[in-house]
Amino acid sequence: MTAAWYAVIDCAQDPRLVDLVRSCRDHLCLFKGRNLDPQLLGASPWLVRIDSAEPLLGVWQQHGHGASWGLMILTDMPMERLHRHLRRFLQAKLPDGMIVLFRYYDPRVFNTYIRAATPEERAPWFDGVQQFSVESAGGTAMHHYRLVEGGLFDGANRIG
Repeated sequence: MTAAWYAVIDCAQDPRLVDLVRSCRDHLCLFKGRNLDPQLLGASPWLVRIDSAEPLLGVWQQHGHGASWGLMILTDMPMERLHRHLRRFLQAKLPDGMIVLFRYYDPRVFNTYIRAATPEERAPWFDGVQQFSVESAGGTAMHHYRLVEGGLFDGANRIG
């Protein structure tokens, strides 16, 4: 399979995002359950295949910079497999043992986590993933994270 771009969109950041996400041909909610509350569904993280013919990418480029709408992923995994892969990271264990929601799809969280993570903690994230592209705080730069020979590579390019 040829590598494709996907996005994890955090619909909690803007109530208009869920309709934009649902207008995309390929979209899957990262939260599962037959009877998810519609309000929760509308504020959930969604995996979307990026298609330049659909409005999501253009709206994100015009209005999403600095708004922490989500992150982009380059992978050759099929969407359903990527969905399963990403769901593995939705929970984190705190030092006191409490299990909490890990909002890694928020760029502010992902940038902090991936830089602080040990090589052993980072490796599973890149299993089948070539790159995570994530905006910096304020949307002034993009970080393009790759795992190279076990080390994290951040090719940060200024975008404005």
